Amino acid sequence: MLILNDEQISAVLIFPLAFIGFMANWSVAFLIKKLPSLKNSFGMLTTSQSIGDAVHSTIFAFIVSSMCFFDLKFLKSYSYIVGHILIITYEVSTYSHLCISLNRFCSIVAPISYESIFNSSNTKQLIIISWALAIFPSFYFYVYNDCKLFYNEVFSAFFFTRSPSCSTIVWYADYLKFNSIVIAIVIIDVITVSKVRSFKTKISAYSNQSAKKSSTEMNFLKQACLQAFVFVCELVCYFLIAPKVIEYGRWFVFLLTTIPWVSVHMLDGIITLTFNKDFSQFILYRLKISELTLSSFLTIFTI
Repeated sequence: MLILNDEQISAVLIFPLAFIGFMANWSVAFLIKKLPSLKNSFGMLTTSQSIGDAVHSTIFAFIVSSMCFFDLKFLKSYSYIVGHILIITYEVSTYSHLCISLNRFCSIVAPISYESIFNSSNTKQLIIISWALAIFPSFYFYVYNDCKLFYNEVFSAFFFTRSPSCSTIVWYADYLKFNSIVIAIVIIDVITVSKVRSFKTKISAYSNQSAKKSSTEMNFLKQACLQAFVFVCELVCYFLIAPKVIEYGRWFVFLLTTIPWVSVHMLDGIITLTFNKDFSQFILYRLKISELTLSSFLTIFTI
Protein backbone atom coordinates (compact mmCIF):
# COMPACT_ATOMS: atom_id res chain seq x y z
CA MET A 1 0.00 0.00 0.00
CA LEU A 2 1.37 3.41 -1.03
CA ILE A 3 1.49 5.86 1.86
CA LEU A 4 2.02 9.49 0.95
CA ASN A 5 3.62 12.02 3.25
CA ASP A 6 2.24 15.55 3.68
CA GLU A 7 4.38 17.06 0.92
CA GLN A 8 3.35 14.38 -1.54
CA ILE A 9 -0.30 14.96 -0.71
CA SER A 10 0.29 18.66 -1.40
CA ALA A 11 1.76 17.76 -4.79
CA VAL A 12 -1.25 15.56 -5.59
CA LEU A 13 -3.54 18.52 -4.82
CA ILE A 14 -1.45 21.04 -6.76
CA PHE A 15 -0.94 19.07 -9.96
CA PRO A 16 -4.55 18.69 -11.25
CA LEU A 17 -5.35 22.38 -10.62
CA ALA A 18 -2.15 23.56 -12.27
CA PHE A 19 -2.52 21.11 -15.15
CA ILE A 20 -6.05 22.36 -15.91
CA GLY A 21 -4.63 25.90 -15.87
CA PHE A 22 -1.81 24.76 -18.14
CA MET A 23 -4.29 23.29 -20.64
CA ALA A 24 -6.81 26.15 -20.47
CA ASN A 25 -4.35 29.02 -20.82
CA TRP A 26 -2.17 27.50 -23.53
CA SER A 27 -5.43 26.66 -25.36
CA VAL A 28 -6.42 30.35 -25.23
CA ALA A 29 -3.02 31.39 -26.64
CA PHE A 30 -3.29 28.75 -29.38
CA LEU A 31 -6.91 29.49 -30.32
CA ILE A 32 -6.29 33.22 -30.68
CA LYS A 33 -3.82 32.44 -33.47
CA LYS A 34 -6.52 30.39 -35.23
CA LEU A 35 -9.41 32.83 -34.98
CA PRO A 36 -9.60 35.66 -37.57
CA SER A 37 -11.89 37.66 -35.23
CA LEU A 38 -9.06 37.90 -32.69
CA LYS A 39 -6.25 38.92 -35.03
CA ASN A 40 -6.34 42.42 -33.57
CA SER A 41 -5.21 44.48 -30.62
CA PHE A 42 -7.59 42.74 -28.22
CA GLY A 43 -6.33 39.34 -29.36
CA MET A 44 -2.69 40.38 -28.90
CA LEU A 45 -3.33 41.61 -25.36
CA THR A 46 -5.31 38.49 -24.47
CA THR A 47 -2.42 36.37 -25.77
CA SER A 48 -0.05 38.24 -23.46
CA GLN A 49 -2.34 37.63 -20.50
CA SER A 50 -2.83 33.93 -21.31
CA ILE A 51 0.93 33.37 -21.70
CA GLY A 52 1.54 34.85 -18.25
CA ASP A 53 -1.13 32.58 -16.77
CA ALA A 54 0.08 29.59 -18.79
CA VAL A 55 3.72 29.90 -17.67
CA HIS A 56 2.61 30.24 -14.04
CA SER A 57 0.44 27.11 -14.30
CA THR A 58 3.19 25.21 -16.16
CA ILE A 59 5.71 25.91 -13.40
CA PHE A 60 3.34 24.69 -10.69
CA ALA A 61 2.23 21.64 -12.69
CA PHE A 62 5.64 20.32 -13.68
CA ILE A 63 8.24 21.93 -11.41
CA VAL A 64 6.65 22.72 -8.05
CA SER A 65 4.51 19.57 -7.88
CA SER A 66 7.54 17.42 -8.87
CA MET A 67 9.69 19.22 -6.30
CA CYS A 68 7.12 18.41 -3.61
CA PHE A 69 6.30 14.84 -4.62
CA PHE A 70 9.87 13.61 -5.19
CA ASP A 71 11.49 15.83 -2.53
CA LEU A 72 13.96 17.32 -5.02
CA LYS A 73 16.49 19.02 -2.76
CA PHE A 74 18.30 20.70 -5.64
CA LEU A 75 15.14 22.48 -6.79
CA LYS A 76 14.24 23.40 -3.23
CA SER A 77 17.63 25.03 -2.71
CA TYR A 78 16.96 27.27 -5.73
CA SER A 79 13.24 27.71 -5.10
CA TYR A 80 13.70 31.50 -4.79
CA ILE A 81 14.43 31.57 -8.55
CA VAL A 82 11.18 29.69 -9.21
CA GLY A 83 9.41 32.10 -6.85
CA HIS A 84 10.83 35.09 -8.72
CA ILE A 85 9.55 33.77 -12.06
CA LEU A 86 6.13 33.12 -10.50
CA ILE A 87 5.97 36.75 -9.31
CA ILE A 88 6.84 38.00 -12.81
CA THR A 89 4.17 35.86 -14.50
CA TYR A 90 1.58 36.96 -11.94
CA GLU A 91 2.40 40.61 -12.66
CA VAL A 92 2.28 40.04 -16.43
CA SER A 93 -1.20 38.55 -16.11
CA THR A 94 -2.42 41.43 -13.93
CA TYR A 95 -0.99 44.19 -16.15
CA SER A 96 -2.41 42.46 -19.23
CA HIS A 97 -5.87 42.43 -17.66
CA LEU A 98 -5.58 46.18 -17.10
CA CYS A 99 -4.47 46.75 -20.70
CA ILE A 100 -7.40 44.68 -22.00
CA SER A 101 -9.84 46.75 -19.95
CA LEU A 102 -8.34 49.98 -21.29
CA ASN A 103 -8.54 48.56 -24.81
CA ARG A 104 -12.26 47.83 -24.49
CA PHE A 105 -12.89 51.19 -22.82
CA CYS A 106 -11.15 53.08 -25.63
CA SER A 107 -13.06 51.17 -28.32
CA ILE A 108 -16.35 52.43 -26.83
CA VAL A 109 -15.45 55.93 -25.62
CA ALA A 110 -13.22 56.90 -28.56
CA PRO A 111 -14.18 54.62 -31.48
CA ILE A 112 -12.83 57.02 -34.11
CA SER A 113 -9.40 57.25 -32.48
CA TYR A 114 -9.34 53.60 -31.38
CA GLU A 115 -7.64 52.21 -34.50
CA SER A 116 -4.84 54.74 -34.28
CA ILE A 117 -4.37 54.37 -30.52
CA PHE A 118 -4.48 50.57 -30.44
CA ASN A 119 -2.86 49.83 -33.78
CA SER A 120 -0.52 46.85 -34.08
CA SER A 121 2.65 48.86 -33.39
CA ASN A 122 1.28 50.63 -30.30
CA THR A 123 -0.18 47.40 -28.94
CA LYS A 124 3.17 45.62 -29.26
CA GLN A 125 4.84 48.52 -27.45
CA LEU A 126 2.18 48.34 -24.70
CA ILE A 127 2.82 44.62 -24.28
CA ILE A 128 6.58 45.21 -24.12
CA ILE A 129 6.05 47.92 -21.48
CA SER A 130 3.78 45.66 -19.39
CA TRP A 131 6.34 42.85 -19.48
CA ALA A 132 9.15 45.30 -18.68
CA LEU A 133 7.20 46.64 -15.68
CA ALA A 134 6.75 43.06 -14.49
CA ILE A 135 10.37 42.01 -14.99
CA PHE A 136 12.78 44.88 -14.26
CA PRO A 137 11.34 46.33 -11.00
CA SER A 138 11.14 42.78 -9.63
CA PHE A 139 14.96 42.56 -9.61
CA TYR A 140 15.14 45.73 -7.51
CA PHE A 141 12.42 44.69 -5.06
CA TYR A 142 13.12 40.98 -4.73
CA VAL A 143 16.83 40.57 -5.56
CA TYR A 144 18.60 43.83 -4.72
CA ASN A 145 16.59 44.25 -1.48
CA ASP A 146 16.95 40.53 -0.68
CA CYS A 147 13.18 40.03 -0.49
CA LYS A 148 13.09 36.54 -1.94
CA LEU A 149 10.05 34.33 -2.42
CA PHE A 150 11.19 30.83 -1.47
CA TYR A 151 9.51 27.46 -1.03
CA ASN A 152 8.83 26.38 2.56
CA GLU A 153 8.49 22.59 2.77
CA VAL A 154 6.89 22.75 6.23
CA PHE A 155 3.80 24.38 4.71
CA SER A 156 4.25 23.42 1.03
CA ALA A 157 3.95 27.10 0.23
CA PHE A 158 6.03 30.04 -0.99
CA PHE A 159 6.92 32.67 1.60
CA PHE A 160 8.82 35.94 1.40
CA THR A 161 11.97 36.57 3.41
CA ARG A 162 11.14 37.80 6.91
CA SER A 163 12.59 41.28 7.34
CA PRO A 164 11.14 44.77 7.95
CA SER A 165 12.12 45.98 4.47
CA CYS A 166 10.65 42.90 2.80
CA SER A 167 7.40 43.26 4.75
CA THR A 168 7.10 46.83 3.47
CA ILE A 169 7.82 45.76 -0.12
CA VAL A 170 5.28 42.93 0.01
CA TRP A 171 2.58 45.16 1.49
CA TYR A 172 2.96 48.04 -0.97
CA ALA A 173 4.46 46.43 -4.10
CA ASP A 174 2.28 43.33 -3.95
CA TYR A 175 -0.90 43.46 -1.89
CA LEU A 176 -1.90 47.14 -2.21
CA LYS A 177 -0.65 47.48 -5.80
CA PHE A 178 -2.49 44.42 -7.08
CA ASN A 179 -5.69 45.23 -5.22
CA SER A 180 -5.61 48.77 -6.63
CA ILE A 181 -5.14 47.43 -10.17
CA VAL A 182 -7.99 44.93 -9.80
CA ILE A 183 -10.33 47.63 -8.45
CA ALA A 184 -9.33 49.90 -11.36
CA ILE A 185 -10.11 47.07 -13.80
CA VAL A 186 -13.60 46.59 -12.34
CA ILE A 187 -14.34 50.34 -12.46
CA ILE A 188 -13.15 50.63 -16.09
CA ASP A 189 -15.17 47.58 -17.16
CA VAL A 190 -18.36 48.77 -15.46
CA ILE A 191 -18.03 52.21 -17.11
CA THR A 192 -17.42 50.52 -20.48
CA VAL A 193 -20.56 48.40 -20.25
CA SER A 194 -22.65 51.35 -19.04
CA LYS A 195 -21.43 53.43 -22.00
CA VAL A 196 -22.38 50.67 -24.42
CA ARG A 197 -25.86 50.39 -22.93
CA SER A 198 -26.35 54.17 -23.04
CA PHE A 199 -25.24 54.35 -26.68
CA LYS A 200 -27.55 51.51 -27.69
CA THR A 201 -30.54 53.13 -26.04
CA LYS A 202 -29.98 56.31 -28.06
CA ILE A 203 -29.58 54.75 -31.50
CA SER A 204 -32.07 51.88 -31.57
CA ALA A 205 -35.25 50.52 -30.17
CA TYR A 206 -35.32 47.18 -28.48
CA SER A 207 -35.02 44.30 -30.96
CA ASN A 208 -33.75 40.76 -31.23
CA GLN A 209 -30.36 42.02 -32.36
CA SER A 210 -30.34 44.44 -29.44
CA ALA A 211 -31.17 41.61 -27.04
CA LYS A 212 -28.30 39.56 -28.46
CA LYS A 213 -25.86 42.43 -27.96
CA SER A 214 -27.18 42.98 -24.45
CA SER A 215 -26.51 39.35 -23.65
CA THR A 216 -22.95 39.68 -24.98
CA GLU A 217 -22.36 42.76 -22.83
CA MET A 218 -23.62 40.98 -19.74
CA ASN A 219 -21.27 38.08 -20.46
CA PHE A 220 -18.41 40.57 -20.74
CA LEU A 221 -19.36 42.21 -17.42
CA LYS A 222 -19.73 38.82 -15.71
CA GLN A 223 -16.34 37.73 -17.01
CA ALA A 224 -14.60 40.93 -15.88
CA CYS A 225 -16.20 40.96 -12.44
CA LEU A 226 -15.68 37.24 -11.87
CA GLN A 227 -11.99 37.43 -12.79
CA ALA A 228 -11.55 40.47 -10.53
CA PHE A 229 -13.40 38.71 -7.69
CA VAL A 230 -11.13 35.66 -8.02
CA PHE A 231 -8.00 37.86 -7.90
CA VAL A 232 -9.21 39.76 -4.82
CA CYS A 233 -10.07 36.51 -2.99
CA GLU A 234 -6.58 35.17 -3.72
CA LEU A 235 -4.90 38.35 -2.48
CA VAL A 236 -6.97 38.47 0.72
CA CYS A 237 -6.34 34.77 1.45
CA TYR A 238 -2.60 34.99 0.78
CA PHE A 239 -1.71 38.28 2.43
CA LEU A 240 -4.35 38.82 5.15
CA ILE A 241 -5.81 35.51 6.30
CA ALA A 242 -2.90 33.05 5.89
CA PRO A 243 -0.49 34.89 8.28
CA LYS A 244 -3.12 34.71 11.02
CA VAL A 245 -3.63 30.93 10.81
CA ILE A 246 -0.02 29.72 10.79
CA GLU A 247 -0.41 28.35 14.32
CA TYR A 248 -3.24 26.09 13.12
CA GLY A 249 -0.87 24.01 11.00
CA ARG A 250 0.35 23.37 7.47
CA TRP A 251 -2.97 22.54 5.87
CA PHE A 252 -4.64 25.82 6.80
CA VAL A 253 -1.67 27.75 5.39
CA PHE A 254 -1.42 25.54 2.29
CA LEU A 255 -5.14 25.91 1.52
CA LEU A 256 -4.95 29.70 1.93
CA THR A 257 -1.74 30.34 -0.04
CA THR A 258 -0.68 27.73 -2.59
CA ILE A 259 -4.16 26.55 -3.60
CA PRO A 260 -5.57 30.08 -4.21
CA TRP A 261 -2.41 31.10 -6.08
CA VAL A 262 -2.64 28.12 -8.42
CA SER A 263 -6.42 28.36 -8.73
CA VAL A 264 -6.52 32.05 -9.73
CA HIS A 265 -4.57 31.34 -12.92
CA MET A 266 -6.47 28.15 -13.64
CA LEU A 267 -9.79 29.98 -13.28
CA ASP A 268 -8.52 32.88 -15.38
CA GLY A 269 -8.07 30.53 -18.33
CA ILE A 270 -11.37 28.71 -17.77
CA ILE A 271 -13.32 31.98 -17.45
CA THR A 272 -11.75 33.33 -20.65
CA LEU A 273 -12.69 30.16 -22.54
CA THR A 274 -16.18 30.01 -21.05
CA PHE A 275 -17.29 33.59 -21.67
CA ASN A 276 -15.83 34.00 -25.15
CA LYS A 277 -18.17 32.52 -27.76
CA ASP A 278 -15.48 32.50 -30.46
CA PHE A 279 -13.45 30.05 -28.38
CA SER A 280 -16.36 27.76 -27.54
CA GLN A 281 -17.64 27.76 -31.15
CA PHE A 282 -14.19 26.92 -32.51
CA ILE A 283 -13.75 24.09 -29.99
CA LEU A 284 -17.20 22.66 -30.81
CA TYR A 285 -16.42 22.92 -34.53
CA ARG A 286 -13.14 21.05 -34.10
CA LEU A 287 -14.84 18.39 -31.99
CA LYS A 288 -17.48 17.88 -34.69
CA ILE A 289 -14.80 17.59 -37.37
CA SER A 290 -12.92 15.05 -35.22
CA GLU A 291 -16.14 13.12 -34.59
CA LEU A 292 -17.00 13.03 -38.31
CA THR A 293 -13.44 11.96 -39.19
CA LEU A 294 -13.55 9.17 -36.61
CA SER A 295 -17.00 8.10 -37.80
CA SER A 296 -15.82 7.99 -41.44
CA PHE A 297 -12.75 5.98 -40.46
CA LEU A 298 -14.82 3.46 -38.51
CA THR A 299 -17.25 3.16 -41.40
CA ILE A 300 -14.44 2.43 -43.87
CA PHE A 301 -12.82 0.03 -41.42
CA THR A 302 -16.02 -2.00 -40.93
CA ILE A 303 -16.81 -2.33 -44.66
